[in-house]
Amino acid sequence: MSDQIANSLFWDNDDLPIDQSDGKTTAGADAPAESPETQDEPVKIEIPAKPDITEINEDLIAQYLNPISKWMDDPDVIDIMIYSKNRVYIRKRGSGFFRDPTAQWRQDKDLITAVKNIGHNVGRTIGNREPILDARLPDKSRVNAICEPCYYPGSCISIRKFPEQHFTLDDLERFGAIDRNGHKLLEIIMRYGRNVLIAGSTGSGKTTLLNSLCAFIPAGDVVVTVEDSREISIPCELWSALETKRAADKEDTEVTLRELIKNSLRQNPQWVIVGEVRGDEAFDLLRAFNTGHHGAGTIHANSAADALDALETLILFAKELPIRAVKGLISRSINIVIHMTVLPDYSRVLSEIIEIEGLDNDVSPDYPPYKIRSLYEYEFDRYDENGKAVGRFVVKDPPSWVHKLKMIPNLQVPDFWRENNK
Repeated sequence: MSDQIANSLFWDNDDLPIDQSDGKTTAGADAPAESPETQDEPVKIEIPAKPDITEINEDLIAQYLNPISKWMDDPDVIDIMIYSKNRVYIRKRGSGFFRDPTAQWRQDKDLITAVKNIGHNVGRTIGNREPILDARLPDKSRVNAICEPCYYPGSCISIRKFPEQHFTLDDLERFGAIDRNGHKLLEIIMRYGRNVLIAGSTGSGKTTLLNSLCAFIPAGDVVVTVEDSREISIPCELWSALETKRAADKEDTEVTLRELIKNSLRQNPQWVIVGEVRGDEAFDLLRAFNTGHHGAGTIHANSAADALDALETLILFAKELPIRAVKGLISRSINIVIHMTVLPDYSRVLSEIIEIEGLDNDVSPDYPPYKIRSLYEYEFDRYDENGKAVGRFVVKDPPSWVHKLKMIPNLQVPDFWRENNK
């Protein structure tokens, strides 16, 4: 960065010398006296234009991350793990991690400096007092960094990259994550306004699926998205994207997911979409779903059934309620649970879709299990000669509301349900 740009960062009209005799701003203390012919003319001072601070920050970050620049520019890369100045691992879509021995910083101090500049770009600090940083790069990649004294030596950086264009259900079908019947089923679920919870492990494609489902939200509906780091994109005009805010210091104010969900209801939305449910905001989200709002969210869980148990735990963190009341709230608020799975060959598939029909009080009035109807399932068969998973998708029972699909304009009951719907 040139000296002119660096100096102009702090250049302001107030920095110009002031002539104390008449209060006029001059270009310098030694400026020549004005001639009688020019005394009444205004003095024109050309002030260099201030550079865009955002662009400068982006340039600085790019310089500090130069050893991995080719991977940052590669659209197929989804994860970058940096453990030290010379231990960099890359993962591309559909594969595992591999090491890049050519990606190196001169010293661990340079890596720490890169982390601090990333934090500075989003108004956060990282150091001995705050050794953990969650931030976002200018290209929207998500960054998590941890440094000494919680990580030794130096710092550890995890970068999650996201595609510039969000995938559609057609793309997921082409990738083999779903089939044509699953595509149609998901479209029906969204067009009928079901409340959806998407479960899965980290990197299983939960947010990717959530983005693709949001494409079926009617254009005239008001949508509010609530996230820690913005990843969801809604293809409609009546959309407001809310994002949490961490307190920069003790005097700053933190804005949580729970507060944003409460505020979102004041915007009179038809849809409330939460990027990830992982805390006491689960209670407020379910209350929104139970009061006439449509919505969707993601949660970490090992199966669709486990997602309901995880949701129970999160609600109990927020409110001391009888377990039966918690189960009742979930069964009335969540209609559909979808589970995404990463197979051993690193392929991602939609493994199951279930419908929550209520509680089975006949089994246990105090701790009733959920009534679950299986709608769709992936059945693994074998691995082929190339080590790729081979299986098939199976449409199971029709949903309990299949007879109401005639209320949706221009929608016919799919062939795979007609026999069951007679």
